[in-house]
Amino acid sequence: MRFCMAVVLPAVFLFSCTSRAVQPTRQSRHTIDTLFQQKIIVLKPEMDSICTGIFKDVYTAAIDSIMNARKMEMNILIE
Repeated sequence: MRFCMAVVLPAVFLFSCTSRAVQPTRQSRHTIDTLFQQKIIVLKPEMDSICTGIFKDVYTAAIDSIMNARKMEMNILIE
């Protein structure tokens, strides 16, 4: 058993590590796209609720940042 593992495992590791790029087939691209579309339909309401929840905080931080930059510019002009 150990001999088998000592021979098979290194062989698997040697042959599985190739530098050749994997090119997806038309069928695999279609399958990936289908799975992605199915998951997006499920996740979209959750993503929208997260965006709605953080929108006010992000908007407020952006406005504060812009206001601070403009105040600094005005202070430089006054001085």
